[in-house]
Amino acid sequence: MINLEIIPAKDGIIAGEENTFEVLLRASSDLTHNPKLNKRLPLNLSLVIDRSGSMQGKPLDEAKKAAAMLVDRMSENDQLSVVTYDDQVDVVFPTTKVTNKPLLKHLIRGIQPGGMTALYDGWSVGADQVSQSSNKNHFSRVLLLSDGQANRGLIDEEAISSECLAKAENGVTTSTYGLGLHFNERLMAMIATAGQGQSHYGQTAQDLMDPFQEEFDLMEAIIARRMRLRIFPEVGVNFELLNGYIQDNEGRFVLPDLAYGADVWALAKVKLAQNICNKSLGSSIKIMTATIDFLDAEGAERRSNPTEINIKIVSKSAYATLDVDQTVQQRAVELRAASLQEQAHIAAGQENWSKIDQIMEELDGLALGNGWIKASLERLKIYSVGRHREAFSKEAQYKSSRMRSRSVSRDENADFSMASERTVPSYLRRKLEQGKKQP
Repeated sequence: MINLEIIPAKDGIIAGEENTFEVLLRASSDLTHNPKLNKRLPLNLSLVIDRSGSMQGKPLDEAKKAAAMLVDRMSENDQLSVVTYDDQVDVVFPTTKVTNKPLLKHLIRGIQPGGMTALYDGWSVGADQVSQSSNKNHFSRVLLLSDGQANRGLIDEEAISSECLAKAENGVTTSTYGLGLHFNERLMAMIATAGQGQSHYGQTAQDLMDPFQEEFDLMEAIIARRMRLRIFPEVGVNFELLNGYIQDNEGRFVLPDLAYGADVWALAKVKLAQNICNKSLGSSIKIMTATIDFLDAEGAERRSNPTEINIKIVSKSAYATLDVDQTVQQRAVELRAASLQEQAHIAAGQENWSKIDQIMEELDGLALGNGWIKASLERLKIYSVGRHREAFSKEAQYKSSRMRSRSVSRDENADFSMASERTVPSYLRRKLEQGKKQP
C-alpha cells in the first residue's frame, strides 16, 4: 500500500489574515526491495532507433550496444520489438518474447544508417507494436532515440504530444533519449512529458548508456505505476501544484511511477481566504484531503487511504518562531531553480546572454544552501561563460525537467557528495550534468 503524507512548510497559520504557504505531498511505500523475492512485472518494450544519416558511425554503433544491453537484461517473460526510422520505418523484429537473445542481437547488429528523420512515424510504429500486447499485467513502454529534428511525416509538436498522451492514457508510455547537440530538445521533452515516461539526453552516444541502465533499473524496481493524485481543497482554500505535472481528464495529477526506496512528491502553493482564518488561537482548520489512484505490482487498480491536513491557528509572533520543515524547503528551492533554468533555456534560444547571466547570478544565490544545485551549476556555467548556445540550452532544459519531477531518497538532504550518491539506486542519484556520464 502507498503511504501519502501532506507536510506544511510551517505547522501553523496566522490568525485573521489571508495565508499563503507551501505543502509537500509525499508518496512512499514500506516495501523493501529483494530481487530474489520480489518479482517485477513482465516488460513489453519497443526500442525505436533513429538511423538517419547523421547517426552513421559511432552514434549508431552505440545505439546498437544499448539495444543489445536491453536484450541481455530482459528475461524470457519479457517482450521486445526494435524499430528503426529515417524517411522510412522498418521493423527490425516485431514484438517477440526474449527467448533467443543471440538471434535478436544479431538482427540489431544488422541495422544500417539511412536518410532523413521521420520521428513521429517511427514512434507510431513502435507504439503500435507495444499496444498489440499491452495490458495491466505488463509494463509497456516505447524507448525513442533521436539525434536530430523531425523533418518527415507529422512534425507538429503539439499534435505529436497529443498522440503520445493518448497512448499513455491507454497504458503505453514513452521515454525519450536525445543524442548530441542538434536534436529538438523541446519536442523530445514534450513527448516524454505527454507520454508519462522519462526524458534523457547524452552529448555523446557513450553518455546515453547511463540513462539506459538507469531506466532499466527503474523498470525493475517499480512497485506502483499510473500514479494519479487527487486533491480535494476545503471551501476557501485554493492551491497550485508547482511541479508542472499534467492532469488527466478526471483532473488528477499524473505523478511519476513509484519504485523501491523512493519518494514521489508534489509541492503545492496553498492560499487560504482571510475569513476561514478568523478562528480562535490554538484551534485548527482542515485544509485539504488527498488520495492516489495507482496500479500495484500485480497490475490491480488500487487507491491509497485518504490523507488530510489540519493546521493550527497561531498569532503572528508565534508564527515567526515556528521552524520551517527542511524537506519542504529543499523541494521548494529545487523548484525555484528549475523555473530559473527553464527561463535560461528560453533565453538561450533567443541568444539573450545578458538575461542568462542575470539568471545564473540568481541561481548562485539560491544554491548557497543546496550542495547538489551548487555543484551542478558549476557545470552549467562552463557553457554560459563559453556562450555555447546548444549545450547550454539542452543542459538547462534537462536540469529543469529533472528537478521538477525526480524521485528522491527518503534519507536525502541538502548536502551532496559523489560518494554518497553511489550508495543509492541509479534512479535516485543526483547527477552533476544531465548530458554527461556520471564520474
